[in-house]
Amino acid sequence: MIMLETKNLAKKYGGLEVLNNVNLKVYKGEILGLIGPNGAGKTTLMNLICRLTDITRGEIYYKGELINNKKPYEISKMGIARTFQVVKPFKGLTVLENVMVGAFYGRKNAKNRAEAKDIAMDALKIVGLLNEKDREPSILPIAQRKKLELARALAMDPELLILDEVMAGLNPKELDDIMKEILLLKERGITIIAIEHVMKVIMGISDRVVVLHLGELICEGKPHEVCNHPQVIEAYLGSKFAQRGVA
Repeated sequence: MIMLETKNLAKKYGGLEVLNNVNLKVYKGEILGLIGPNGAGKTTLMNLICRLTDITRGEIYYKGELINNKKPYEISKMGIARTFQVVKPFKGLTVLENVMVGAFYGRKNAKNRAEAKDIAMDALKIVGLLNEKDREPSILPIAQRKKLELARALAMDPELLILDEVMAGLNPKELDDIMKEILLLKERGITIIAIEHVMKVIMGISDRVVVLHLGELICEGKPHEVCNHPQVIEAYLGSKFAQRGVA
């Protein structure tokens, strides 16, 4: 089943074309890795899907329904949640209260504070932050702040979860921990789009990988196929390396 599909999707800012004719399919139950050099348009694509910015041209379908004219809060209620590349917890709220915010705006649509707290506690348990629930987020190390961002998205009860570079800045042990958690989310039935630069992560969790370069999708396939594709190597390392090949 196709969970999400974009057709000829494009985005311009003035005369600058950031995305051009992006045709993407995300299948239910998979982890789709999205890679590409800085400035390729990855985050812009996710912003379009979540309706945080206007579409210049093209269509976006979620479970077969056209969502071009949906508002961000309507997208959340439909079952799409995301993390953000730059972690920005709500100031003045504890870890638990930050996650409770997600419970009020997701599919579960918490009716009161007690219900939101129960949902948030479950999300914190999943990511291993239950013991930090009463702390101020700003004092958490980066790995735990990334987990807080993930917990807030999980509190929205997503069917489709978009992860925007949740691995950036983590050490090898922290990477391994979050990779395991992401794979467990897949086992729970959540479909995932993971934007990443860390190739260990892409190779380790993705069922399929697509590559965005200069606003266009240039390659897709199994992780090992994509990472050794000449166009992908050229996009990341230059034509000299593409001609030489990378083992």
